[in-house]
Amino acid sequence: MDENIENKNENTEEVKEEKSAVSKAVSETVSEVKEATKNINNKENVAVAKKFFTNFFKTPFSQIKDIVSNHKPFFIMAIIILAVWVVAECISGIISVADSYAYSSYYTIEMYMRNSVSSAFTIIKSLLIPIIIVALLSGIIYLFMKDKKKNFLTVLTTVIITKIPVVLASIVGLLGYIGSELYKISVAVSGFCSAFSFVLLYFGIKALYKEDNDDKAIIKFIITVSIFYGIALILHFFGLNIY
Repeated sequence: MDENIENKNENTEEVKEEKSAVSKAVSETVSEVKEATKNINNKENVAVAKKFFTNFFKTPFSQIKDIVSNHKPFFIMAIIILAVWVVAECISGIISVADSYAYSSYYTIEMYMRNSVSSAFTIIKSLLIPIIIVALLSGIIYLFMKDKKKNFLTVLTTVIITKIPVVLASIVGLLGYIGSELYKISVAVSGFCSAFSFVLLYFGIKALYKEDNDDKAIIKFIITVSIFYGIALILHFFGLNIY
């Protein structure tokens, strides 16, 4: 009986500590974002971006480790990368909607209004999908991290950087609307970029979890990604396809 009470007390303490850690992470994240937006130095950010992209395709895994060690110099760049991804997906959504209008006939105002509402949701979803992917992955990783000294923005910045190939694929994918041959090329590029991003994500997760053992790192990576795709499957039933 006493053991059960002690176990309950321990569990209660753990929950309190977890809630405290989450609330602390939220306040730290808000404070750091405010500080980062106040102290934007365009020349410094350009210099950081040039150096990063020069080295990224030479030593991508070393660059990810640098971000995990200190994300602050890369945070603004990561937000710009995310913004580019959102814009690329938004343009893709607008083109898809335009195509649907070009090849559809509306015999009543009701049909036109229904399609207009559906089109608006399509564009909104295209705006939200990159943000949801990054936020969901970052949240899952942060919750599983043992080292809570790394704040949420470290995880967020790392995840965004691992998605650079996907962002490039989204931009190249826009060329697919020009012609069938370019579409074939964009599909091939998209497949390669997705695989490359997946590998980067593995090394990002490994660095964030501080896991030197490759076997354990792979297991943790599989668990993290499985949770992500499990939630993605649920969202798919609500009409939000994030994979």
